[in-house]
Amino acid sequence: MAGTPRTRSPAGDAAFASASASASATERSPLLADAQQRKARSMPVLGAPATNNDADEATRTISGTTTPHGTPQSRQEVAIASLPERLSRAALIAQKREQPEDDKTQWQILSVKARYYIPVLQWLPQYSLKKFAGDVIAALTMTSVIAPQAMSYATSLVHANPVSGLFGAAVPAMIYSVLGTCRQLSVGPEAALSLLTGDTVAKFLEEEEHAHGKMSEVDKAKFIAGVVTLITFQSGLVTFILGFFRLGFLDAVLSRALLRGFMTAVAVTIFAAQLVPILGLDAGLAAEYGPSSTFDEKVRYLATHLGDAHRLTLLISVAALVVLVSMRVLKKMVASKGGAWRAFKYIPQVLLVVVVSTVCSHVFRWNHAGVAVLGHVSAGSVKVQLPAWGWGDGRKYATKTLGVSTLIAVLGFLDSIASKYDYPISPNRELCALGFANLCNSLCSGSLMGYGSITRSRLAATTGATTQMTSLLTGTFVLLVTYFLLQFLSALPKCILATIVCVVVFSILEEAPEDVMFFWKMGAWTDGALMLLTFFLSLFVSVEVGITVSVALSMILCIKHSTAMRIKILGRVPGTATFEPLDEDETDDGLLAALGEEVPGVLIVRIRDVALTFANTGPMKERLRRLERYGHGRHHPAEEPRRAEASVVIFDLSDVNEVDASALVILLEIVEAYSLRSVLVFWTQCHQKVLARLREAGVIEKSGGDHYVQPTVAAALEQLHETMQNANHGVPEIV
Repeated sequence: MAGTPRTRSPAGDAAFASASASASATERSPLLADAQQRKARSMPVLGAPATNNDADEATRTISGTTTPHGTPQSRQEVAIASLPERLSRAALIAQKREQPEDDKTQWQILSVKARYYIPVLQWLPQYSLKKFAGDVIAALTMTSVIAPQAMSYATSLVHANPVSGLFGAAVPAMIYSVLGTCRQLSVGPEAALSLLTGDTVAKFLEEEEHAHGKMSEVDKAKFIAGVVTLITFQSGLVTFILGFFRLGFLDAVLSRALLRGFMTAVAVTIFAAQLVPILGLDAGLAAEYGPSSTFDEKVRYLATHLGDAHRLTLLISVAALVVLVSMRVLKKMVASKGGAWRAFKYIPQVLLVVVVSTVCSHVFRWNHAGVAVLGHVSAGSVKVQLPAWGWGDGRKYATKTLGVSTLIAVLGFLDSIASKYDYPISPNRELCALGFANLCNSLCSGSLMGYGSITRSRLAATTGATTQMTSLLTGTFVLLVTYFLLQFLSALPKCILATIVCVVVFSILEEAPEDVMFFWKMGAWTDGALMLLTFFLSLFVSVEVGITVSVALSMILCIKHSTAMRIKILGRVPGTATFEPLDEDETDDGLLAALGEEVPGVLIVRIRDVALTFANTGPMKERLRRLERYGHGRHHPAEEPRRAEASVVIFDLSDVNEVDASALVILLEIVEAYSLRSVLVFWTQCHQKVLARLREAGVIEKSGGDHYVQPTVAAALEQLHETMQNANHGVPEIV
């Protein structure tokens, strides 16, 4: 209840008294001038900009702590206890901010800006050996995960050299560590982006072979490397341009429902594609449908050739899946336990499966038993060179790949931003960092594009990553694996790489039921329908069509919501001079309010939009007409009018701060239409800037002059009553 006094615990009283004393001491401090003290007192209580140490401390504080006696404290108690220190720090910041900056040299100003745009200059001088230990452990853990994943994506989804995936995991991560702002973000190849790239490569490869005949394996590898390099370069360029022109707000382009539908369809598509090598049927599928096949073709082939599965390949795949999934489940079960169980999360199950399967394949000669293996792979297959067309008429592919490269850039950025943590991240700087990282990455021919991953970033955070040094070390370790350990993986069964991709797919699919149940619980039928539409389009038409429709629908919904003007009909609260919306039963504080009573013959509308622009004032005429005929609520246009025609219209502009020229033209047309019907128009609670614009455009003059501008709705009704009395020498009072 509002009138019930709140009580504080003794600890809270002590902390509050300490905070008050600290604030008073700050106000009395001779170090601050009077004007500075007034500004410091008027400032909101905020902490200093978080450095790496401050952010880590804030993260621990937010999650709660304990007293020296081991008694748990709530977040509110922790906040109150730390309030004096934060108040003092805020006062010091205010003092520093008031100091003149004229004495700063151009070099000092440039140095400050350089630390902002190149984050490594900010965190590296504060780096310590204590952080290095945690970053090394996290980097080793990440290497054991991202190296097999990158090889799997390159081999199973893009049908490229596994070295392409390894370079895509190393180069972007190292560049991002210099320019990126997210400390735990893991940059590397992603499943959905690799699928888009692989579909494009397969389509172009089929077109090329259809036009010029079947390629040799060497020519095919060069062609694939050329297309992948082109897509990596274009996606990096698009990403960098989006950041350079400050389009970081695009992380809100896709709604959660549309993104969930698309990602679920991608997961199902990838799973169906990986079932083929898991069953040892990849050669038969390629012989029947060529290098590119659709989802339904894969499903049809699997259904008709299930009995032809290679048994040893299937046995190896099932064993690997059981180990990977069971280890993943066990890690979740022991995540909340302490003691020796904490070491369980550092077990690299993916690396163990790769090593054990490679050793077994070499010892038991599985390749002679019909199991497809990785074969000899050399790190020299990826060369550092400027992006070039490695084939005859390759320029035509630059136009064809631009669309998919743009989709990859948008999707990669969305996944990267979704990985952010509880510290400030600039989307525009992230776009520039990821874009520049992929531009540098495209210098390595055939290297896959690298973007942020939610699951890998969570793993990095839980294994001790504290700075961007983790990304730098991870990239370095992946390069060491590429040049010194890759040669020992020639006996690795390809079905193992497919099982690794399947585990990633499971992590995507396990989040879908939660979102579906939430939409069902909230009755969000529109979101559910859009999710299903995106899912089926991505699954049965193509992934490109699915994501294109998703982005288009999201933009249409954004435009629809931004152009929908918020208008409320007001009515008088009985016994007062207050006017409240007729269709709202609660006030802002949640208490029941007396419903406003309609004033007969008078349409009182409050425009709730902050700015009147060409976008939201376009449908204003029709909205006002329907409100005048039917009032609030939803009514079909074919129904009979529920209200009498208005003789007076009163606009409440208390929420409007801006009016552009297009909106003024529409307002002039509205006033002109009302004047032709002999309807009086009043303007109330106008801000000075808005009123000046209305006068300048002639809207006030068209309404009848300043006589029709009143401070409140009640004043407008009083003025209307006086005008009627003067004109008719006594009229009934307006209720």
